[in-house]
Amino acid sequence: MTQHSTSGRGRPADPALQEKRREDLLDAAFELLRHKSYRSITIRELAAQANTQSAMIKYYFTDKQGLFLALLERISEQQKSDFDAVREADEPLKVFISRSVTFFAKNQPVTRLIADEVIAGDSDLKKVFIATLPKRTADMLPALIEAEQQAGRVRADMNPKWLGFSLLNMIITPFVAVPVREQVWHISHEEIASDIWAEHVYRIFTEGAGL
Repeated sequence: MTQHSTSGRGRPADPALQEKRREDLLDAAFELLRHKSYRSITIRELAAQANTQSAMIKYYFTDKQGLFLALLERISEQQKSDFDAVREADEPLKVFISRSVTFFAKNQPVTRLIADEVIAGDSDLKKVFIATLPKRTADMLPALIEAEQQAGRVRADMNPKWLGFSLLNMIITPFVAVPVREQVWHISHEEIASDIWAEHVYRIFTEGAGL
């Protein structure tokens, strides 16, 4: 019988275990972002969080940036499945808002990465991010709104691209402007992650852009 070695905290020979180690490193990056900025997270911390060796980051991702690029790509795949559900929904705009609120609430650590490094910085992280999550939304949302206009549920005299951009800002801003939201407005993460908040955003948007 062939024995598969796990090599201690190093690289396992079993492909399934290799995939698990890779996912463990992505999970470690996600969890560390809850409390630290991308720039302050070290290779040593990532390895310790994933219960592996620092060399495994180079083996699977080349370097720290490669690890976080892979994390953004994994998050992008989650968004893609959400968009598939939106396209099949009877009330696509309402489902888009609900799914987007849940998406950003679930991925708050990545939202921090976006605010710290992608929006303010100029790196490969920014290039990958812009080419995935925002690009996919910019391609889909205006078309969704235009379909709602043609169906008579949204005012036809408003620019669908501007409406989509405005709606996206309504959804994302509470997750990015955390200090202002929590310390000035005293609105908790639990509140903006709730179905009630998603309904609130939907009503503001539809009653403002509606007939």
